[in-house]
Amino acid sequence: MNRKKLKQKIKKILISFSLYFVLLFVCIRVYNYFTSLRQNNFYTVTADIKTTDGLKENALVRLSGIDIGKVESLKLLPDFSVKVFMKIDNVIQIPDDSSVAIYTDGLLGEKYISILPGGSMDYMSNGSEFEFAQDSVDVSEMIKLGIEQWNKKQEEKEAKKCSSSEKK
Repeated sequence: MNRKKLKQKIKKILISFSLYFVLLFVCIRVYNYFTSLRQNNFYTVTADIKTTDGLKENALVRLSGIDIGKVESLKLLPDFSVKVFMKIDNVIQIPDDSSVAIYTDGLLGEKYISILPGGSMDYMSNGSEFEFAQDSVDVSEMIKLGIEQWNKKQEEKEAKKCSSSEKK
């Protein structure tokens, strides 16, 4: 009788493992199917930008503040500009006279690409390129410039105070 119970336990274990592997195989197939569908829901557009200053792969692409895609890759060109490849959701139609610009999310946040829509009735398709691209603005340089301007104004005020006090 012990032998019979042992055989039944082994049989149950083997059936459980078999079902587990069949279920795992089915899950992997379903995952691959939906992943392939999702990959076909995008089209690729490009832009040539002189400086990208911190823009990275997988950075967001936004249109009117809404995320519509991601930066797929960045490629350095022979003239030292950068070709930016962006994946855009198929549902979104971008006028072919639109432009792109690189912005920073907040003061010290991540860089992202903003698409500034044009007015054309023709739309970009897979492989299209933006004709107009604005370079990245270096936030630290802007802050430095602002501080320098503020210091210059303060010096001018001090100089005016000194000259007005000398006249009295």
